[in-house]
Amino acid sequence: MAILASVCATAAGGLSVALVLLAGQSGDPRPSPPPLQSPSAPAPRCRVATCEGRSPMHMSCGVAPLTLASHPASTGAHLELRYSEKCEAGWARMWGTRIGDRLELNRPDGGRRPHSAEITDDVAAQSCVYTPMTEARPGTTVRACFRPVTGGSRECFDARV
Repeated sequence: MAILASVCATAAGGLSVALVLLAGQSGDPRPSPPPLQSPSAPAPRCRVATCEGRSPMHMSCGVAPLTLASHPASTGAHLELRYSEKCEAGWARMWGTRIGDRLELNRPDGGRRPHSAEITDDVAAQSCVYTPMTEARPGTTVRACFRPVTGGSRECFDARV
């Protein structure tokens, strides 16, 4: 009897673990981007104009950023406009891409040259790749434009900070 109770308890425990794991699946077939950094990262190393053209990860602006907009590209790539309140800077990122795909970030108000990121190898194609940052104070609009290597049309999307 003790052996039967032990077997039943083990089976019930295994079923519980399986149900918890299944409940955690969202059913969304799109791949999720890799996490950027842990919340215990150091304070940002730039703010506003001093972030212009710099890496959001190297400047510690990629900690807990806001996603301003998401855009699924016609090629299957995933694109996002991101923003750091602490740095007052924005950037774009992409994943699910192909070698040669390019993402440009600019502000429609003109002012500055666009910042861009290009997928140059298989490692980048399998990763989350981001553009350098641009200054983005509240009220600023930022725009990302995706240029697929396949020769498809350019896809742009905007977000207001």
